[in-house]
Amino acid sequence: MLESLLTTLSPSPFLLLLLISAIALLESLAFVGLLLPGVALLFGLAFAAGSSGVDPLACLLAGFVGAVLGDGFSFLLGQHAAPRIRQLGWVQRHPDWLDRSEAFFRRWGGLSIVTGRFVGPIRPIIPFVAGSCGLSTARFMTYNLLSALAWAPVYLLPGYLTGHGMHLLPRELIPLLWSLAALAFLLLMVQQIHRQLHPESSLYQHCRRLMPGHWQPAPVLMLFFSGSLFIGATLLSLTPAGTYLNQQLLEPLHQFGQQLPLWALAITLPGDPGLCAALALMSALYGQWRHQQHQGWGVLLGVGIALSLNHLLKLTFALPRPEGAALSTFSFPSGHASAITALVGLSVVWVVHNRHHAIRHLCYLLAAPVILLVALSRPMLGVHWPLDVVAGCAEGLMIAAVYRLWLYRHPADKPIPLAWLALLLGTAILYSGVRLDEAAQLYFG
Repeated sequence: MLESLLTTLSPSPFLLLLLISAIALLESLAFVGLLLPGVALLFGLAFAAGSSGVDPLACLLAGFVGAVLGDGFSFLLGQHAAPRIRQLGWVQRHPDWLDRSEAFFRRWGGLSIVTGRFVGPIRPIIPFVAGSCGLSTARFMTYNLLSALAWAPVYLLPGYLTGHGMHLLPRELIPLLWSLAALAFLLLMVQQIHRQLHPESSLYQHCRRLMPGHWQPAPVLMLFFSGSLFIGATLLSLTPAGTYLNQQLLEPLHQFGQQLPLWALAITLPGDPGLCAALALMSALYGQWRHQQHQGWGVLLGVGIALSLNHLLKLTFALPRPEGAALSTFSFPSGHASAITALVGLSVVWVVHNRHHAIRHLCYLLAAPVILLVALSRPMLGVHWPLDVVAGCAEGLMIAAVYRLWLYRHPADKPIPLAWLALLLGTAILYSGVRLDEAAQLYFG
């Protein structure tokens, strides 16, 4: 049922190729590419092309043509309209766009066309700068064609091969693969948007004009995203379609967990609610005692809210766990998923909230795998439905987003050392090792 629905919704091969070419063009177009989450969009389109059996050479050719045209249009703009474009208000408000690209071009010359295509912040600007600085058209086109030949496989083949792999896997794994692809697409979209939401970006400035008071774009968008995800997972869990989806996704995840049961159990233990509450208390006491900061108490409060809300939601929905689960309490949403998401999200937000945007972005990226591993371990152990962990993670993210909004109004004077996050992770790993045998008796009898 799910496979036929996805097949029906898939665009035609011609439309897929047209979209790949268009996104590749916009991703390379001067200034436009700075705002477009092109990596996520290209991955999603390439995945759809691979799963639909589109010729891989046609897919690469579409990306190649779009990339060449995008850089070509940017070069022509630099040749013929650079003075007028430089006078535009939104360009003058962000002089760093051109300054960084011009410095890169002066250092590397024509080779910057090749290398710059793979460097996110300057990728769409380098061809424009090359045109405005008088690089010959023949030299530019040589570099443009060569770089696009390398760019197309790097950006398109991962998604295409993932989608094509659907035809090589057992039929029962296809819903899981589609779900993982959708998850990867969502994470890439969130990552790409957050990377652009630094205070100097035009996207940030535009969002600030639309939002009231002291509200900040990144946590507001995360609150909206996680809230929508929670509502969607909740409504879906209460329908026959959600039941079917849960059953289709749980079986392959549980089978994989049965191949590595102790590993799945070791990964799940850092999400134990008692441990998460204890680590949150450690953070609050450490911040107060060592750095005289009251902001750390927000981590403890947030984790406490997550655990209390999760218990209330379980009682409200009273949804049963999968058949044969080692645990007997209600299933929705996952307490381990919400606890680990709240603890990691709140801790990282607290430690990096008064640092540079690039450091915050990197730390959020490093935190995501920790949350995902613990969350996925629950259906791997057969004790939660997949939608349970989606709702649990969304619950924790909502609380972390609200806490980030509060920290914008009440920031700490000095940052907490990043080593504190490593200490929390090390403590969780140690706890997992110590409790493994005892937990194995509970989960495996």
